[in-house]
Amino acid sequence: MPRQIAKTRAIVLRTRRMGETSKLVTFFTEEFGRLKVVAKGSRKPKSKFGAALELMTELQAVCYLRDDRELQTLSDCDLLRTFPSLLGDLQLMSYGSAACEMIDRLTIDQEPNKRIYDCLKGVLQGLGEVTSQQVEPLFWYFQVRLAEALGYRPELTECVGCRQSLDTRGLLSFTVTLGGGLCRSCSQRGGVAEGPGAAALEVEGGYHSKGLAEGGYLVGAESIHFLARLQSLEVYRKEAIPARPNGGGEIRRMLRGFLEYHCGQGGRLKSLDFLDSTGAYRG
Repeated sequence: MPRQIAKTRAIVLRTRRMGETSKLVTFFTEEFGRLKVVAKGSRKPKSKFGAALELMTELQAVCYLRDDRELQTLSDCDLLRTFPSLLGDLQLMSYGSAACEMIDRLTIDQEPNKRIYDCLKGVLQGLGEVTSQQVEPLFWYFQVRLAEALGYRPELTECVGCRQSLDTRGLLSFTVTLGGGLCRSCSQRGGVAEGPGAAALEVEGGYHSKGLAEGGYLVGAESIHFLARLQSLEVYRKEAIPARPNGGGEIRRMLRGFLEYHCGQGGRLKSLDFLDSTGAYRG
């Protein structure tokens, strides 16, 4: 098969050692989507690749591509940008690593999607700009925009059962299998299978025990509407990212469940486990 010489912007998602002197590097590229490349000799002390292949760096990559191979060859690269504020802060680095892992897990090789590239570049830039109270909302914003770019935008303003507007107060349920919020009436009808949180529904006043779908979450209406507000932001702007609300834990769990559901088998995201273990999440 003839090989194609490709030049594209790329962000490093993951690296691992390969042999004595090389690396296997996973990029998300502006032109070709996810690429796995072999960087021959990149671990040698005087490698021409220098520091360009570190996690979360942006570079201009020159690759040899072949359709009949999963692993491509990195010929050359130029470092375009690093994000030093992330590397000097464990919390910010953890969020950046989580964003990279999500894209690595949720995409397939050589499927171009510039919106995903822009999402990743935007969150890495934003993590170094926002205040401490905006960090987690920025990460939530990244997740809802990523889901939309992948084609499974969660429904956060209308009930996925009856298409009526979701209440702005009280309790709602969010189902990952149906991809959005359920109003009180649709939850009470019990038209979906019993799942996690059903006991809580009975306690919280009027919800039917079968009203929460498998993989569903009981959440405050304010949490769903907070996410809807983030979803409505077309372009990242620091001043548009709101501060983290009280009760952010249920937003976190809802988004994590939604994205891990779409990861398929073995969908647990290790970087989010690490965020939990470091105490980066609060509340």
